[in-house]
Amino acid sequence: MAEHDLTALMAAQLDRHLVFPLLEFLQERQLYSEPEFLEAKIRLLSSTNMVDYAMDIHKSLHGTDDVLEDMVKRCAEVVSRLRSLEEAAAPLVAFLQNPQLEQELRPDKQYSIHMLQERYQRRQMWL
Repeated sequence: MAEHDLTALMAAQLDRHLVFPLLEFLQERQLYSEPEFLEAKIRLLSSTNMVDYAMDIHKSLHGTDDVLEDMVKRCAEVVSRLRSLEEAAAPLVAFLQNPQLEQELRPDKQYSIHMLQERYQRRQMWL
């Protein structure tokens, strides 16, 4: 049945986040060996921010607690970027979590965007 598998052709046309469920489905059907699936998942995850998951798969594949230095470095970059984004978004998140301030928003989208831009000096891109 694996000789008729079209996953590779379909995967080339899909977003990588849509390929992952296909791999999970094929893994359940046991069409390929477990190491082949794990390698495919690592390749798929290598260009995402799901570094911790890729590291877990790498450990499972190689039966060790050691991971590649590139993965550790990439993990640090992802965490650093996440913290930076959280810090930049903190004022807006705090605003949205405050029910009294949230009531200042209006059904008029343009008014709300303008008000948030003035209050938080954020470009429209952030909103």
